[in-house]
Amino acid sequence: MKDSRIEYILQTLNPPPGKGLWYGGPTTIGSLKGVNYKQALWKPDKKRHSIWELALHIAYWNYAVRNKLIEGESGKFPRNPSNWPKINFKAGENEWNADKKLIITEHNLLLEAIQNFNSKKLDERVPKSTKWTYADLLMGIVTHNIYHTGQIILLKRLYKPK
Repeated sequence: MKDSRIEYILQTLNPPPGKGLWYGGPTTIGSLKGVNYKQALWKPDKKRHSIWELALHIAYWNYAVRNKLIEGESGKFPRNPSNWPKINFKAGENEWNADKKLIITEHNLLLEAIQNFNSKKLDERVPKSTKWTYADLLMGIVTHNIYHTGQIILLKRLYKPK
């Protein structure tokens, strides 16, 4: 039997069709629906992040947590730098679509890693960590995704096309 914490994490990251998240908002992937490249690039201020940057940041941390779960190699994330990848502000719809595909792929790979994770290890320390258990890591990625997804939703609401 799977640990209920795993089930909760999976349902929060990817709720079943017709079942909304407890806070009423969409998942990261759902928050990107209808966002075009101009909206994805837009920033309310030059010191703030864009939807595109936030979404790639989420993808990177999904990748990093997945690698901890499967004890895989790090440093292979396809965008550079890995955390807060640079966005070419001359990019267009093709580049946005390619990055959305990466974001979706990393989301799905994380879900797969969580589904396959041995729940008996949840309370064990993550290798090379003196503080964090796998349960901490998984709850961390859930809250991280929700936090930045909220920012994406806010940016969508603030965006006014020219």
